[in-house]
Amino acid sequence: MVSLVLAAILAVTASKARACDLALTQSPNTVVINYNPFAAGPSSGAIDLGLKNQADEACELRLSVVDDGGAIVSRLALGGVGVQFRPREASGLQTSDVEPGVFRYTLAGKATGQAQLDAAIVVDAVPDAGTYATDLKLLVKDAAGTALLAPIPIRMQLVSTPRAQLNLAGAAGAFGSGSSVEVVDFGDASTGLMRRIFVQVRANAPSVIAIKSEHGGTMRRQGDVETASSVAYAVELDGTLVDLQAPWTKEVDPPRTLAGISLPMLFTLGKIKDQMAGRYQDVLAIDISPR
Repeated sequence: MVSLVLAAILAVTASKARACDLALTQSPNTVVINYNPFAAGPSSGAIDLGLKNQADEACELRLSVVDDGGAIVSRLALGGVGVQFRPREASGLQTSDVEPGVFRYTLAGKATGQAQLDAAIVVDAVPDAGTYATDLKLLVKDAAGTALLAPIPIRMQLVSTPRAQLNLAGAAGAFGSGSSVEVVDFGDASTGLMRRIFVQVRANAPSVIAIKSEHGGTMRRQGDVETASSVAYAVELDGTLVDLQAPWTKEVDPPRTLAGISLPMLFTLGKIKDQMAGRYQDVLAIDISPR
C-alpha cells in the first residue's frame, strides 16, 4: 500500500517536471511597418516575443498568428500591400515543415529567450497615404497543442506617409524611364522655336507642382559684360500656360502606381530681333510636394 502511494506521488511529480512552465517577459503589442512605396529595398516590422522557461526541462514550443476566428494567418494585406510573417532564424525560431503557418521554438530549462518574427513586405503597392491596421493574436502552445499562455494581442499597422516624386525626362513613359533632362537647349535661337520635355510624377497623395523662373520668364545673356539684352520664352505644362512672372503651382493627383503620370512640358521662344549675340540662360526650379 505504501509502495503504491509512493509510486503515484512520484508519477505526478515526474509529470509536473516534464510540463512547460512558461512566463511572458516581453510582448510585441503594436507592430509598425513604415512603408515607402517608392524606396528601394524591403520594409518590415519586428515581432519580438520574450519568454522564460521556469521548468527544469526544455520546452518545445509552437507559435502561430491567428485572426479573431482562430484561423492561422501566414500573410495578410494592409492597404493592398502584401505582408508575410517570417521567422528570424538567428533567434532560434524556425518554420514548421508539417504545420503551415506554425513556427517552432525550443527553450532550454530555466532559460530565457526571444522568439523573433518579421512582418515582411512581399507584395508592393501604392496605397493612399494613411495608416492601415488590423488586430491579430499570437498563440503559444506546446508540441501537443496545449496553450501555455493566454492569446497575446498584436496590432499590425502599416504607415504610409505622404510622398511625391518628380523626374524630368526627354520622352513620355513610366516614372524613371527615358533619358533624364537637366538642360533644355534651343541651339541657334529663332522666333517661335520649340522644345518639349516630360514631367514624370508619382505620389501616394494629391500633390502640388511648383515652378519658379529665376529671371521671370526671360533668358539673360551670359558673359562678363552686363547687358539688358534678353530672350523671352513661354512654358506650358500639360496644356496649361505657366505664369513665369511669379511662383506658379498646379495641383495633380497621379494614379497610385509606381509608373505615375507623364505630363508634357512645352517651351517656346519669344521674338528674336536685335538681341546681342551670345549665350542666353534662365533657371527653372521645378518641385513637387504632397498636400
